[in-house]
Amino acid sequence: MQDPDKFILENNIHTVEVGFADINGVFRGKRLPSRHFLKIAESGTGLAKAPFAWDIQCGVYDDIELANFNNGFPDMTAKPLLDTLRKIPWREGSAVVLAELVDEHGQLLEVNPREVLKRVLKRYSDLGYRPLVGSELEFYLFDSDRKPVFKGIQCYSLYRGAELEYVIQEMRNGLEGLGIELEAFHIEYGPGQVEVIPEYGDALEMADKTVLIKNSIKEIARKHGLFASFMPKPWPGESGNGFHVHQSLWDLDLKQNFFQTDKALAENYLAGLLKHARDLVVLGSPTINDYKRFQPNSFAPTNVTWDHDNRTVTTRSLLGPGIGSRFEQRSGSAAANPYLIIAASLASGLNGIENKLLPPERLEKESVQFPKTLDSALDYFEASELAQAYFGEAFVKLFVTLGRHEVELYQSAVTDWEWDRYFEII
Repeated sequence: MQDPDKFILENNIHTVEVGFADINGVFRGKRLPSRHFLKIAESGTGLAKAPFAWDIQCGVYDDIELANFNNGFPDMTAKPLLDTLRKIPWREGSAVVLAELVDEHGQLLEVNPREVLKRVLKRYSDLGYRPLVGSELEFYLFDSDRKPVFKGIQCYSLYRGAELEYVIQEMRNGLEGLGIELEAFHIEYGPGQVEVIPEYGDALEMADKTVLIKNSIKEIARKHGLFASFMPKPWPGESGNGFHVHQSLWDLDLKQNFFQTDKALAENYLAGLLKHARDLVVLGSPTINDYKRFQPNSFAPTNVTWDHDNRTVTTRSLLGPGIGSRFEQRSGSAAANPYLIIAASLASGLNGIENKLLPPERLEKESVQFPKTLDSALDYFEASELAQAYFGEAFVKLFVTLGRHEVELYQSAVTDWEWDRYFEII
């Protein structure tokens, strides 16, 4: 464990951010003077439970049992995970540390998405398995008028990438300075669209890093007068922002990749991914906007499919003789909470192993379609026995309740499309 006093002194830190991801994956917390941070470094700092009872715009509801106006939004405690304490390279004298959250009884908050993922990982470790995960995350860069920073599609263009180096370089170096090792940044398949790929690692660590990646990219973009948006489908006719989850399964000492050496185990895992893809799709696609992303010929699959090295299917198999043998789950969007989208894949795969499921023959088209709306996706999730068993009844109820409120807000909204279509002519 890192010595916080030594770290603060050696790095001339005056401010420490104590942060965590809420239900929506938004990075929240407090900024503390380093003097006060050292006082609470072990005991933690108090704040309301509201981040686990509100929507993306901090709207609160009386039917959320955890925190509401009737019980007065009681406190929880954010306890710094000191081994995650690190400097923020682009803000001199500032540092950030992730926190675990405990309730008034000193118990870990079970609906915290980080704890949801940890419970899934405990099942793996009990069986002698250690999942490794990689994130691929897409986002759009907009100028101050919220227009894309370049027009047209120039995927992998080094020329367009060079135009953006003034901001991408700071993102890349800043993330490396945070201790997040990267494979690449590159231009993606949309006007102003970029993809960031951190290096493969332990599942929980990868989720932690992805939360920091999203927050850091948005902050650095604003520093340059830009907006970075991870919105799933910013406009029709252009690529959506995906969150692809690469995954492999190892022994506890990382000496053997079972997807390289155990064909039967890999098939069981694949079958689990496919069986539960529809039921858990909402954990990777949690917003109203997500379901406008699932369009034919858009690199976002519309049904449950798999194939070898095929970027148009739900589950891309990259099994092979090398230690990089893995699966890539491609249905999620950049709006997903990193802990939850990773938990969804890992829970599905483990269920396939535990029940020795077998996948269908390699298919590019499959009869199981993804839901077309958030409301429908929530129905599947709520009915999922796997979700109840792996994520806990309390979390499932909370997630579904908040999702239903999102649907209600959308259904009551009057959109620009309705004005344009009906105002004058009807």
